[in-house]
Amino acid sequence: MRADEDECVRLAQQINRGDLVLGLLPLETAEVVVAGLTEAGRGGSARAWRELGVCYLSVSGDRLPPHDGPQSALRCFEAAAALGDRDGAMLFAGAARDEPAPVRERALELLRPHARADAPAAYQVGLLEQWLDRPGAAVEHHLRAAGLGDSDAAFELYVLFSTGTGVERDDAEGRRWLQRAVDLGQPRALYNMGAAHATGNGAPQDMQLAVSYYERAADAGNARAAATLGVMYLTGGGVDEDPDRAAQWLDLADELGHPVDDWLAQLGLERP
Repeated sequence: MRADEDECVRLAQQINRGDLVLGLLPLETAEVVVAGLTEAGRGGSARAWRELGVCYLSVSGDRLPPHDGPQSALRCFEAAAALGDRDGAMLFAGAARDEPAPVRERALELLRPHARADAPAAYQVGLLEQWLDRPGAAVEHHLRAAGLGDSDAAFELYVLFSTGTGVERDDAEGRRWLQRAVDLGQPRALYNMGAAHATGNGAPQDMQLAVSYYERAADAGNARAAATLGVMYLTGGGVDEDPDRAAQWLDLADELGHPVDDWLAQLGLERP
């Protein structure tokens, strides 16, 4: 059985969402996808290499041979990036975090051409410099990315200036970048601003404002903010006690991946 590239991409996306593991696709689908996407990639399709790399990250080797863990995905992403593909370069860079320094240097080489006017790419270059223990070099890339509107880069600058990592420590500049990240809707920044208003550390204590920021952070996907709101409503800490609202926020925290039951146990609390 052979399939064209579009069909292989469609099947790969089904594999990535778990259809192969659940038995919704025949096992031979994996061989079809690997063969088809490899052939298309060798024919110059960056998309084919990207999709195959994502498959290698999401499916175990016994279901998608030949497979040697993250290295299979890295080779695919590198092949896509070498064709000038920006998304392939981004995927390669993200997968390179825990790889040896030469792999991260290769990621920089592939990503730099895309980082001049691309905010997420500039931010990723900054992260690579940090992973290579060059925080000073990271700052210029985060500044470029934040200037282009990247909220994650703005938050990273808050961390760097607040801790004096790669730059001279400047708490005022750190607060300025935290506010910029908040204005851009960065989830961790929204959580930190909520915590600042909840504790009075770094901002005027104001529980109403704290709840507002926590809610924005949770709605943006921050699991810790949702869990914090759940505990606040469960205990009446800074808000009126409301078990129903507590349950709603704790359920959301669960969905977002927070270990809610373990956390409640550590706090000596029971789930409503």
